[in-house]
Amino acid sequence: VSTSVKTYRPLPKFPATTRDLSIVCDDEIPAAQLENAIKKAVGGILENIKLFDVYKGEQIEKGKKSVSYSISMRSLDGTLTDEQADKAMEKALKELKNIGAELRM
Repeated sequence: VSTSVKTYRPLPKFPATTRDLSIVCDDEIPAAQLENAIKKAVGGILENIKLFDVYKGEQIEKGKKSVSYSISMRSLDGTLTDEQADKAMEKALKELKNIGAELRM
């Protein structure tokens, strides 16, 4: 006998906006710490964050790593504008800079 309770949410009315973000940081900084900084900065419009790449190699300074995330954002109030999504990414980069990470160029 299953006692799990299923909860349903209505389908979203507005489309999601996705941004990819690649950052470089010290090798010792855990990916979870980077992810938490992004979550904190993006806030309530964050729908999903997915780590899709960690790279250490010739193109990255020794003792550093490149970490890449796909970030989906959605507003319940309307379609997000590019300006709103870009502002969220700027906040994320600012928060990441506080822990020693920067945008990968």
